[in-house]
Amino acid sequence: MTDFVVPLLAGDDVWVGKPLRPSDRDDWAPALAGGSFSDVSFWRLRRGQLLTAVPELPDPDIDELGLWMGLHNLLVFEHPDRARVWARDITWRRLEGATRTLLTLPAPEDTPTLVARHLSVGAFVDVLRAEVVVSTAIGEIRIPALEAGRRFLRGANGAGREQSVPWLPQAHAPEVERLLDDALRASPLTCLLRPTLAPAGWSPLLAAKLLRQRAWARAVCHAWAIPKDWMRTGGAVMSALLPSLPIVPGPTSDLGSGATRALPEAGAQLALPGAVVPCDPRELGAVVGSLIHLHLLKVLELDTRVGLALGSREPGVLAFLALPLLLPQLSAELGEPVPALASDATSAPVVRRWTEYVDHLAELVPRSVVENLLASLVGRIVKPA
Repeated sequence: MTDFVVPLLAGDDVWVGKPLRPSDRDDWAPALAGGSFSDVSFWRLRRGQLLTAVPELPDPDIDELGLWMGLHNLLVFEHPDRARVWARDITWRRLEGATRTLLTLPAPEDTPTLVARHLSVGAFVDVLRAEVVVSTAIGEIRIPALEAGRRFLRGANGAGREQSVPWLPQAHAPEVERLLDDALRASPLTCLLRPTLAPAGWSPLLAAKLLRQRAWARAVCHAWAIPKDWMRTGGAVMSALLPSLPIVPGPTSDLGSGATRALPEAGAQLALPGAVVPCDPRELGAVVGSLIHLHLLKVLELDTRVGLALGSREPGVLAFLALPLLLPQLSAELGEPVPALASDATSAPVVRRWTEYVDHLAELVPRSVVENLLASLVGRIVKPA
């Protein structure tokens, strides 16, 4: 098993062996307590340090061992030599069932377990596939870069090249298509860091406890800021959050006016269909505060092309763009994005850019979106006076 896990975590070539079953997990479990996975522990720590300087990690347990085995089997289904293996369809179906059993894990109970799950699943979704690309008269032919593919390349008089492509976006075997969501559900932190990959039913509240820690909140916000289409990332987080925000009865203060208003009309869409996860006010506030901080990061980077995102009219994206407009109601609990900068003359340009950005959002975001969030979100974070 270490022959698969160590190169996966280290970013080296991963070699796939025979399919693994739950009985193998039970046979190998005693080795977890015997220190046989010291190389794995080293690379878990190194990979965790890519996110935060001092990650707190538990020792590998039987659930993590099962996760490694399940991820290994996903690549077994994709192996280029699979067609050469004589096996009945029922054998592959049984292997699919066994792999689903390995990937079906209880929800992480603490931050170290959240992080440990992500180290493996995060490395897995970043796997690259080596291919041989040969140019022909009818177009390019892509072949797995095994020895057979390299022989084909030499037979084509070198008219080709080897290249690595991301594995996850490619077309997959039917079994892999059905099991990928199980792999992602096993790691709520991977879904939080890469929300556009998250399966149906995921919610950012499943990993929100981690956002209450400053170092991890910083790591997540900067991961969200990396993609060029960062508004789609924020929209994906909000789309997964909205189902847990049923409307809060009672009047809600209007933006900046101090007046009260009526709730939206009956039948109005208050949330997207999806998973309803219980809301802890502090954890919900941590998610919302992190999303607002993403806005601030992009203002600091001078990378706020709001008009382009509003063309999509996606509810999740619009809800994400509306969050800074809720600060008059949320700042008592969440604080201001730039409180210390206001008195610093050298930081005045940042304050001015942030103010101009929020004013621009107020002109572009539909008022109904803001009112919906005032009714469904604010009351779950702000304690009544």
